[in-house]
Amino acid sequence: MQQRLRLTFSKGERVRFISHLDTLRYWERVVRRAGLPLAYSKGFTPHPRLTFAGPLPMGFLAERELMDMLLDERVEIEEARQAMVAQTAPALPVVALDEVPLSVPALQSALSFADYRAVVPEITPEVARTAVADFLALESLEWTEQRKDRERVYDLRAGVVSFSSAAHCETGVLLRMRLAANQDFTVRPEQVLEAALPGAVASHFVRERLYLEEHSPARELWRRKGQYTDERVRR
Repeated sequence: MQQRLRLTFSKGERVRFISHLDTLRYWERVVRRAGLPLAYSKGFTPHPRLTFAGPLPMGFLAERELMDMLLDERVEIEEARQAMVAQTAPALPVVALDEVPLSVPALQSALSFADYRAVVPEITPEVARTAVADFLALESLEWTEQRKDRERVYDLRAGVVSFSSAAHCETGVLLRMRLAANQDFTVRPEQVLEAALPGAVASHFVRERLYLEEHSPARELWRRKGQYTDERVRR
């Protein structure tokens, strides 16, 4: 009987510049070396049944990334966790391992929001607070994004659920934001930073947490028809 496990992992400073594909290969190797019965797709070039909630941008750190793995046989969760921990590198460790039903939606389709923090040097807390307040006061903000041979225009403000500045830390001002991160609409933290503080550059970004939403057949039907808008994104 097959089993689906959900891995929570972090990504540290030493591996912040490895690619999404390399991260996938790393976890495939960890799972195989841990002796877990990883399932593979059918066909001439079988692929491991590993899926991420969403790719982490190159250079970002992460605290609670999500990855699902499909196993061909059932295993004891704690034994599997310990076996994986023994194979991981300090900069890409296991945070948690849980079983999820085979019937739950794929991680990518369930992803809803993401929490980020950014450290921005060379600005004062007062400047940051004013910039954040001005951004949140906007009802909308048309944003143009260049994607290869086409432009994408959308309302950036609609994808910012929360945005705040904290006290000045040793390396700069700390900004926190919760952003839309679903299949229909995704906002990146560097876009919000550029919109709120033009010219400011973060020393680093950290994706702190990913939020999943429950499956809704009605919502999926409306999305396919192009009629669905999640009003929570606008709050």
